[in-house]
Parts: sequence; C-alpha cells; structure tokens
Amino acid sequence: MTFKDIDKIHGRPDGTASRNFRTNRKHFIEGEDFFVVKPADILMSNIRTLGFEVRNRGITLLTESGYLMIVKSFTDDFAWTVQRKFLDAYFKSKESANSCDDILLTLAQKQNESEN
Repeated sequence: MTFKDIDKIHGRPDGTASRNFRTNRKHFIEGEDFFVVKPADILMSNIRTLGFEVRNRGITLLTESGYLMIVKSFTDDFAWTVQRKFLDAYFKSKESANSCDDILLTLAQKQNESEN
C-alpha cells in the first residue's frame, strides 16, 4: 500500500500519510512495516508494480503493520473504525488459537492416560 492509497482511502489531503510517516519515522521498522522499492529492484526480481509509478528515488510500500501504524496517527472516525476492526480480529484469532491449544492439550492428556 502506498501513502497515496492511504490518503485516498481515508479522505485525507494528498501528502498527509507521507508527512505522518516522516514525522514518526523512528517508530517504523524497514522490512517489517515498510519497504523502499527502487526501479533496479523491480528489474532484478519478481516484484510487480501493480500499475503505480516507481521513480528513481524509489517508492515506499507499507505492509499491514505499517498501514496500521500510519492510521494510528489519524484521529477521525474511520481511523478509529479500522483500529477497532483490527483489534477485534487480532483478539478473536488469539482466542481461537488458545482454544485449539486447549483442545490439543486435552487430547494429549487423554492419549497419555489411555497409554498408562
């Protein structure tokens, strides 16, 4: 996702997401929250540009975590909705994982009891 995409999705003036990224740059981890892709990277790999222009200085592409960190800097209702949906999905998947762990533990205990 690009800064331009974020501005468009959130109805922000052009440059808002980019400015917020630069202001909070120290909190973003390159390779985890974002990648800088240069034209040479595209020529030497299987990276697809998906129709966006990559200038000589490169383009910053945000990952899901980078997107959520940019949205954190917004305070409008839509940004709050995005954060809420993310948190709900995160904790539901965590609960589901815990449930699976409980089931596996119970099955292992029953297996152990039957062997004894």
